Amino acid sequence: MRDHRIKGETISSEVESGTRPMPDWYYEDFVEEQDELVVDENVIVAEEWGQWDDRDLEGPPIEGEWDAILDPDPNVLDTENYEYVSEIPKDDDGVELGYDPIFGSWYPVDERTIVNPSESFIIDEKTANATSVPRDFPDDDDPEVGFNSDFKAFRRSLKVVETYVDEWTGLEHPRHVAKWRGHPLLDVYPKKDWMNNRFTKAEDKTDFDSLDPHRARKKAIELARSKNNEWLPKGVSFEYHRDKTSGFEELGLLVGSMKEGPKDPEVVDRIRPALDVLGNVVELLSIQGTVFRFKYHGLIKNRRGMEAWTRTLIADDCGVDCTGVVFETGRRKRDPWYDYGDHWHGPY
Repeated sequence: MRDHRIKGETISSEVESGTRPMPDWYYEDFVEEQDELVVDENVIVAEEWGQWDDRDLEGPPIEGEWDAILDPDPNVLDTENYEYVSEIPKDDDGVELGYDPIFGSWYPVDERTIVNPSESFIIDEKTANATSVPRDFPDDDDPEVGFNSDFKAFRRSLKVVETYVDEWTGLEHPRHVAKWRGHPLLDVYPKKDWMNNRFTKAEDKTDFDSLDPHRARKKAIELARSKNNEWLPKGVSFEYHRDKTSGFEELGLLVGSMKEGPKDPEVVDRIRPALDVLGNVVELLSIQGTVFRFKYHGLIKNRRGMEAWTRTLIADDCGVDCTGVVFETGRRKRDPWYDYGDHWHGPY
């Protein structure tokens, strides 16, 4: 490989010096093309332009860009020269048009929509200048004077928001609106008291500062899971459970409770193989017709599957007519041993 490189360099030096004979086509094509190459003096060389720094950003703002120092605040409405929509239109139910409880309002008409758009700067009283417009008629015979007055009166009499249909969305949008720049950004958000509720008294609140991080986290999880926590009035948990079970008690039903009911001994003996398979996971509470109620001690995540499997054991393996299996768990709604290692699971 080294010999080939040395031989190539020797041939190149001989060609440049002219000691090595070359064919005619080499001098006609290759050499003439090299002589015709001209270096452009106006070519841009990156090394000659220097380095970019923060000074390149200094200078007057770009045309159309808002200057916070010189330009007025665009969020302040000009109530002297313009009339704005007083309230957002509402539907028959009294709800603002376009209001969505999740994403807010998308309706384009709001309190910033201009009802009386500005006239042309030529005929507007604030900017009109008679000397800037050539006059083809005398002052008394100009037909445009009366026409402009009628046109201005007509525009001011309109109280309907002028809209147009967007070609992409197909929705109507107001044609004359104040340009929205957004509220100025807050450098520091104001501090607020985290005890901003109306139910917990100052002497009854939980002092998280006195707890270590582990206990504070467990206490926060307990308060977040409970329905009778510090940001709800006292008695909410009791009323919640009472509403859940009041219907069963009024009708004399056992469902939804841990109360035991009638159990036919003959049917119990027939489903004994199924009870032996289930073991200590369930306890038979009652047999009401063809519906079997059990007290369930297993994991909540396996509750539905265990119910279906128990129904199969009773109906298919034991040969007992079964139309439903109910696993009662009371107020237990989750698995305390599997909820992030926290054994607290109530009250709710």
